[in-house]
Amino acid sequence: MLRVVLDNPLFARLWAAQVISQAGDWLNRVAVIVLIGTLGGHEHLTGIGVLFGAELVLRLLPSAFLGPIAGPIADRLPRRLLMVTADLVRAGIVACLCFVREPEHLVWLYAGVGAQMGVAIFFDASRAGALPSTVARKDLHAAHTLSAATWSMMLGIGALTGGILVDRLGVQAVFVIDAVTYLASAACLFGLKLVPTPVPNEPLRWRDLVLLADLRRGLAHVRQLGITPMLWAKTFWGAAGGYLVILALAGHQRFGASESDETGSGAALATGVLYAARGVGTGLGPILSRRWIGETDAALKLQTSLGFVVAAFGYTLFGFAHDLYVAALWVAVAHLGGSTLWIASTVYWQRHVADEFRGRVFAIEFLGMDLAFASGGLFAGLLFDATGSLAVTVWVVSGLVAFLGAVWTWRARGMQPRAQGAEPTSSSAAVVPHEEIEP
Repeated sequence: MLRVVLDNPLFARLWAAQVISQAGDWLNRVAVIVLIGTLGGHEHLTGIGVLFGAELVLRLLPSAFLGPIAGPIADRLPRRLLMVTADLVRAGIVACLCFVREPEHLVWLYAGVGAQMGVAIFFDASRAGALPSTVARKDLHAAHTLSAATWSMMLGIGALTGGILVDRLGVQAVFVIDAVTYLASAACLFGLKLVPTPVPNEPLRWRDLVLLADLRRGLAHVRQLGITPMLWAKTFWGAAGGYLVILALAGHQRFGASESDETGSGAALATGVLYAARGVGTGLGPILSRRWIGETDAALKLQTSLGFVVAAFGYTLFGFAHDLYVAALWVAVAHLGGSTLWIASTVYWQRHVADEFRGRVFAIEFLGMDLAFASGGLFAGLLFDATGSLAVTVWVVSGLVAFLGAVWTWRARGMQPRAQGAEPTSSSAAVVPHEEIEP
């Protein structure tokens, strides 16, 4: 896969920026989880499950609300400018998190997380639209697979390193490191020469943004292609948002709990191990599924259905695990399925959607996914606070994931994409990788 980096120098710079910034993102995620667990604790008026659920909601809802704006803007404004600006703004936001030190500061932590994610959607939409012009058509699937594998590798390395660094240096130092990674990412992108953004048929009107007119045009395009079920695959997968809350709860309540641990170091290491296992699974899933099942449209549809099953199976067994490393094994198995579903559904619709609609369709997909994941995460947090049982929470969420997967498979059973005119050029026909946030 690394050949795509050597053969496409523009993609190499995009990829370098991804490596740097995503490593910092996962350091940040572990630090935020540990800080919430430490400052929230058992004396907070709100249950710990809801605190972790609220953190996930604030990571997702800003992009859900701003996605309808980010997509059309990424289809019209210079994408390099949007990416560099987003990196610089996020560096400043993350640096401000260093001042969160007391329980009453949690509201500012949540505000910072929400602001960081709100800016991130502009970067993600811009990168999704820019990447096809940086690779040859023959390298598109390899570039997408590498992007997903990189996300997974950075998750594994960044989360485990984050746990160690939080244990050794503290959360404030990790926030500073994350801010520096955003600056380094911006440096990689500065001066990157991209193909000019295509001129859309309709001008950008704020009234259209408010009324979601651009998104409605993108949705009409998808319906015309006959691939609507694949666009909503990640929305049906949204119950898996509960798994992200479950990992945070497991790191604190099952594997990191200690009466003498007031700094959260045990929870940091346990959380880092669980998230690293998630990274291993997400890295291997798309590679194995591509090799064993293939990459035709029919194969991608099958991979999407199987992804629900494997994820629910892995987390069901995770609920029985009381050894950290056995639990990590089942997390890795579960995310073989989750990442396969994620990549297969992404490749499928991006393979067919026209270039001028990609930013808008990306925004539609993120809108549905973010709302569904936020609901799934908050549901899991509330369920844990109500039952006090991590195992019950895991099993209920896994049952919901399996049920929604069956519903999606039924709805997609007759899906057949329809051709739209002549074959596009290599640039406009490209598959568009984006910042993967597969859970």
